[in-house]
Amino acid sequence: MRGVIGPRMQEEHPLVPSSFIPTFSGHETFVLRSNWLKKGYDVIKQHPDLFSRPDAYVRLGIGKNMAQSIRYWGRVCGVFDKQTEGTASAPTPLGDWLLADDGADPFLVSPASWWLLHWQLAARPEAAITWFYTFNLLRGGEFTISQLGLHLQAFAAEHNWRMPSTATIERDIDCLVRCYTRPSQKQLATAVEDALLCPLMELGLLQNIPGQRIYRLVSGPQPGLPDALLAYAIHAMVEADGRKTISLRQISYAPRSPGRVFRLDEDTLLHRLSTFEKMTQGAAFYTDQAGIRQVSWRETGPEVAQMLLEQAFAQETTP
Repeated sequence: MRGVIGPRMQEEHPLVPSSFIPTFSGHETFVLRSNWLKKGYDVIKQHPDLFSRPDAYVRLGIGKNMAQSIRYWGRVCGVFDKQTEGTASAPTPLGDWLLADDGADPFLVSPASWWLLHWQLAARPEAAITWFYTFNLLRGGEFTISQLGLHLQAFAAEHNWRMPSTATIERDIDCLVRCYTRPSQKQLATAVEDALLCPLMELGLLQNIPGQRIYRLVSGPQPGLPDALLAYAIHAMVEADGRKTISLRQISYAPRSPGRVFRLDEDTLLHRLSTFEKMTQGAAFYTDQAGIRQVSWRETGPEVAQMLLEQAFAQETTP
């Protein structure tokens, strides 16, 4: 299988470049479903022009709007994308590595896949801006859909982006919420299929406060998150900034950090970093000297990112 580089990330300041144009739509209000990425991947391998064909939905065996939603989720999860020229789409190296018949987890049944897809969505502003803002920039960790919508509109105005409508933003937030929260008894009674099938729901990162329309981001030790995937995320940070060291504070609290994106507290990170050298097969190590707590990398680059990704998935098969 082909190698996979870490997700490309924007420069530290500003978080997004002035030329960046965010999108608050494209999923057609459908949440990500576990079988959609594999379904889209397989058809694109045979028909690269899939999403420009009027019969795309027929080839995928789903409704028209769902076909557009698969294109959206494939793009924001970084597993396939439009080619530079023309209208064809193609799997990315990550898509080939993950979703091929002999891939790491083509049907997305493992926690490593769920955490990786969440990282792809929430750590990159160019992927899904509502996900990025919610997990990296939202203060306090609690929100209603309308409150978060106002924050996103203010964020868009700050960057001089074309202002999306309130309805568009709130539909985007509602989709995010349904990706991560378990359906209510009322939803279960009406058999809301997509609410039952989104793999991100298994992460437990978002909960609805009972009896209220308030949602809360949930932090914790995240035992299902492989150590090597944490290392993969830290490696992505240092690669993006072109450096070899990164402080514990940045790993814990900076936008696009594993502390923010994976909702890990500082104590949990400290515990995991205590074995960082072994975790990274010697590519990096953690030190705490004179009150300076940081991770230093001896080696970085695509090969290191690939090794960490493979190790993250191998961890789940190791007793």
